[in-house]
Amino acid sequence: MRPMTYRIDPDVLHAVAKQVIDLPSDDGELITRAIERLAEAYPDLIDPEPGRWVGSRAGGILGKVRFLYFSPREYIVIFGTPTGTQGFSGRYKRVEIHKFLMAGRIDFYDLESDDTGARTLLPGDHSVTEKGHARGMTIHPGSWHIEYGRGAVVTTLPFAMVDTLLVSLEFESVRRSSVEFARLVRRRSRRRTR
Repeated sequence: MRPMTYRIDPDVLHAVAKQVIDLPSDDGELITRAIERLAEAYPDLIDPEPGRWVGSRAGGILGKVRFLYFSPREYIVIFGTPTGTQGFSGRYKRVEIHKFLMAGRIDFYDLESDDTGARTLLPGDHSVTEKGHARGMTIHPGSWHIEYGRGAVVTTLPFAMVDTLLVSLEFESVRRSSVEFARLVRRRSRRRTR
């Protein structure tokens, strides 16, 4: 079996997060500059004018997500919350999840390890949740991160949608997420046919 190839380099995402950590987040400059830098690094993958924010609730974690790239093997989003949230990371047996913190603070702990203490992610830090692992986490107010998933990305969608749909009964966020996924898939298809 041939190993999967990926188009996104986590080191590039980490460098982008480090470049924007001193920018203000309240007025949107942090997010705007991060997206611009990601689009410069990956002009064939990331649109410098992404779609709109979508509400997201997964594992009890409530925040805003902006979808930047989606393919069968990889995704990039910006996720954050101005007010803070906490919950369950999800357990993805076929996807590893990278977080690159640009602002705020995330405290987390592994659910099955012998470690009983929390770890802290600060601006400029990078964290990876390996395939099959899960975490409890607190995302502090004003926290924003680049999230990158690599693996069988479609397997993350049920976790990402079920809480929003069945617990919150928030059909509009699911509709908007579907519209954003479709937009990214269409963009990707158009680029491949050129």
